[in-house]
Amino acid sequence: MKREFSSLQKTNKGLQSKVKKLEDQAEAAIKAQTDAEEKAESAKAIRKVSEAQRKEAEEKMAQAEKKLQEALATKEAEIKDADEKDGDEDEDGALVRKSKDADGGKSPFQKEQVLDLTQDDEGDEVPKDAAHEKVSADIPLADKSIEETLQEIDAELTTEKAAEVASQQSSELQIQSTATEEES
Repeated sequence: MKREFSSLQKTNKGLQSKVKKLEDQAEAAIKAQTDAEEKAESAKAIRKVSEAQRKEAEEKMAQAEKKLQEALATKEAEIKDADEKDGDEDEDGALVRKSKDADGGKSPFQKEQVLDLTQDDEGDEVPKDAAHEKVSADIPLADKSIEETLQEIDAELTTEKAAEVASQQSSELQIQSTATEEES
């Protein structure tokens, strides 16, 4: 009977250790599941933030493109106006030259009243493309704002890509934790 009792005690201890082991495994599985759920929640949150940032970047890019097109249209209009003014000045200069050449019998007083568009205030001859030079001087400012706009767009795209990478990494972590959980 003593033998039977000690045999039962050994069996009981063995069963108790197995129960303890199973309880520990169950606890570890529950903890792994909780961790996986938390990671999935954070991945969802990261994905939402990434989507919001992507949408914001797209909106900014659209606005920048619109501003760029408006600036381009404005510059084109300014160049066209300057070219038209340059053409008008050429015509006015030709008229002034004709009247100089054809003044024949005019009095000296009438000669002074004629506005000579071929000379500036100091009496130096004005180049025909002077108006075009002024417009050309304005163009680098437009190029500068275009460059700044492009840099802003590049920065936004970099931010968007970083958000995508973070989202992908969190998704990979979720998949890895699920695979680890299934192995247990």
